[in-house]
Amino acid sequence: MRALWIKPAAGHTGNHIFVDGGGWAFDYHGYAEKDRFLTHTWRGARRRWPGWQASLIELPADVLVSEAKSRGYGGLWLREPGQFLHNAMPRAEAYLGRFHPPPP
Repeated sequence: MRALWIKPAAGHTGNHIFVDGGGWAFDYHGYAEKDRFLTHTWRGARRRWPGWQASLIELPADVLVSEAKSRGYGGLWLREPGQFLHNAMPRAEAYLGRFHPPPP
């Protein structure tokens, strides 16, 4: 598995980070077949912002929990778990527990 950032082209908005599991993707909606997920994401963004383009950028896991490291990627600025009210990690783990395992 790897974290992928959908980084919009210059002049566009619509950042998104998801987990790439090979044939599947996971984001806050849950699991989806990866190609369908990407097609849906691109189609929706282009509906909102005509001419929208983006790149897929792989992010190391430590970037996802470090504001300083995330800022090393132009256009990315993530908050750390400790910057959220209380402790964000138990809430995130409980949220993930609501989903069934990924499809085979």
